[in-house]
Amino acid sequence: MQLNTVTLSEFTDRVEKRWVQDMALIPERAKQLFISSDEAANTGDTRRYDEIDTETYALRMNDGVDAAAAIVQKGYNKIMTCQRIAREISITWAMRRFNKYPEVVARLTSLTHFCPQRMDLDLTHRFTFAEDSSYTNMDGETVTTTVGDGYQVLYATHTLNGVSTTYNNIVTGAPRFSTAGLEAAEAIATTQILSNMGEKRTMEFNTIVTGDDPNTVNRVKRFLQSTADVDGANSGVVNVYKNKYRHIILPNLATTATGAYNSAKTKYWFLVAASGDARGWQAYIGVWEQPHLKTPSPAEGNNGEDVHNDNWTYGCRAAYGIVTVSPRGVIGSLAT
Repeated sequence: MQLNTVTLSEFTDRVEKRWVQDMALIPERAKQLFISSDEAANTGDTRRYDEIDTETYALRMNDGVDAAAAIVQKGYNKIMTCQRIAREISITWAMRRFNKYPEVVARLTSLTHFCPQRMDLDLTHRFTFAEDSSYTNMDGETVTTTVGDGYQVLYATHTLNGVSTTYNNIVTGAPRFSTAGLEAAEAIATTQILSNMGEKRTMEFNTIVTGDDPNTVNRVKRFLQSTADVDGANSGVVNVYKNKYRHIILPNLATTATGAYNSAKTKYWFLVAASGDARGWQAYIGVWEQPHLKTPSPAEGNNGEDVHNDNWTYGCRAAYGIVTVSPRGVIGSLAT
C-alpha cells in the first residue's frame, strides 16, 4: 500500500476533515491455548515433536525371578515448519511534505496489528477447521491440520501407536452447548484419554472454548456463574459447575480461511485441557521471529528511504509455525 497525494488527496486539500477513529481490532486470545516456545536463530526452520509413553503398573515379582521389564513405546510425531509473514506501507515525499494530518498518517504507518492478528487467526483456525485435514489459507497455500496419527483434530476413531485400540474426541450428535452436552464431553474426558499402549490416562480439562455467538456465550456464562443449578427448578440446588472452567471466547472461530464471517460454525464449542505444557493437549506454536516493526524507522537518507523515488517504507515482520502432535486434551462439538 502506498500513501500518496493522488490516492489520498483528502490529506492535502484545503477542506478541513475530522477523521473517525478506527473500530477496535479482534482481541488476540488463541495463543494461550497452545504450548508456546521461542526458537533460537541459526537452529534451522523445522522442529520435530515426538510422543513417548511407558507402561503404568508394576507387576508381581516372584522370589528368585527377574523383574518384568517395562515397555517404552514411541508414539506419533509431527514436524513444525516456520513461515514468515509481513506487511508494508510506503509514503511518498509529497505526502510527507504536504500532509495536514500527521497524527492520522502515524496511525496508518504503525503496522502494529498486522502480524499479531494473523497469528491469532491461524491459531484459531486449528479449532475452526478441527473436522478437516487441511484448508487453503488467505495466501492460497494448503495448511495441513492433521495430528500425529494422520487424522483431523476431531475424529471418532483416532489410533494409538502401540495397540489396535482407538479413541474418540468428538461429542456424538454435535449438540449445542448445554448441561447434557458438557456432561457428554466430560464422559469422553474420563474414558477416552489413553496412552499409546491403551492404558487410561487423565488430563485436567479446565477450559471451555467458544466463538463470540451471543447465544452460546450467554449459555456458557450462565452455566459457569449461576449460584444454583442452571437446569434445576429449586433455586437452592447447588450449581456444581460454578467456576469449574474458564471460558475463552475466540472471535475468529466462526470465520472462513480468509477471516470472513462463517455462520455455519457459530455454535462450535470445545472442552480443552489447556495447561501450556506437556500435561495439556499437545498443540504447539514455535516463534522464530516475534512480531515487530522493521528498524530503524524510515528517515531521510537511511535504508528505509528508496533512493530512486524518496518513498519511505514502513514494514512489520513475524515468523512462526503451528503443529498439533496429539488431539488428546481437546474434545469438541461441531454444533450447527
